[in-house]
Amino acid sequence: MSRTNPAILSSFLQIYSNAVPVEAGTGPTGVTGPKGLPGDKYSSQTTSAVTINPGGGSVSIIVSTGLAYIYGTPVYVISTASNSNFTGTIVYYNTNTGAMVIQNITAITGTFGASEIYDINLPGFVGVTGPTGPTGPTGPTGPTGITGDVGPTGGAIVFDGGDPATSYLIGPVFDCGAVT
Repeated sequence: MSRTNPAILSSFLQIYSNAVPVEAGTGPTGVTGPKGLPGDKYSSQTTSAVTINPGGGSVSIIVSTGLAYIYGTPVYVISTASNSNFTGTIVYYNTNTGAMVIQNITAITGTFGASEIYDINLPGFVGVTGPTGPTGPTGPTGPTGITGDVGPTGGAIVFDGGDPATSYLIGPVFDCGAVT
C-alpha cells in the first residue's frame, strides 16, 4: 500500500472500513529476578583503634571482611581524628579475616603514635603531567649600581737616563713582592 497514492489508499479504506482497532493491553507482571552480585567494595575502617608507624615501611591492620582488595592495589590511609595520612600498596589482604598488610608507604603526612581508627580506601589517581608551557619574556634590566671610590694613586719611578739634567717619570709602580 502506498500512502502517497490516493487511489490505493481509498481502496484499502473501503475494504477495511469495518476494521476495529486493537486495544493495547498489559499482561501480568513477571516474577522478580534474582538479586545481582554486589559490586566491588573498597571503603573500610580498622575494626578498632590501633597505633601504627608508617615510617617503618610496613603496616599490619585488621579491616572489614569481604572487600575487593588484591595484591598491588594502591590505598590511601587516613585518621579522621588527627588528619594523619599516607599512601601505600596492599601486599596481603585476607577477605575472610580482614587482615591487611600495606607496604611501599609514601606521602606520609601528620604525626602517628596515638591509638586511632583509620579509614582505608582507593586513592584518587594522579593524572598525567601536562606539557611545559612556553618560557615567559625576560624582565627589564635593573638599575646600575653606585660607582665605588677611586683608590689611591700608585708610586712612580723617576729615571734620569744617566743624565741628571733629564728626568723621566715612569709609573704607576706595582709592588711585585720581594726580589731575591
